[in-house]
Amino acid sequence: MKETKTYRVTRIGKGGKSTISGMTEKQLQVFRAKRLKDVRKNDFVMTQKELADAVGVNTLQDWERGRTAMPKPVEILLALMKNIPSVKKKLIDEGRVNLLAA
Repeated sequence: MKETKTYRVTRIGKGGKSTISGMTEKQLQVFRAKRLKDVRKNDFVMTQKELADAVGVNTLQDWERGRTAMPKPVEILLALMKNIPSVKKKLIDEGRVNLLAA
């Protein structure tokens, strides 16, 4: 029988209450996809194309649908954009960055 790796995930709700649960890799990928879409639409108020241009990728569609995992550098940059408004402004004003280049 194949062993399924489980990841511990802590979610913090709007009231600050945290819940801890275990997720498989696929469940985690779907969770991240939903979070990306929510952050893009509600926190950044940007289209997929606008955010893709800001972070230097061609499309967010596969990530938002959970078909492929978002690379860690992009995830980190999105967190910076969300938590430090000047980072978001700079990326939007100056255009693409190339996070996936070697």
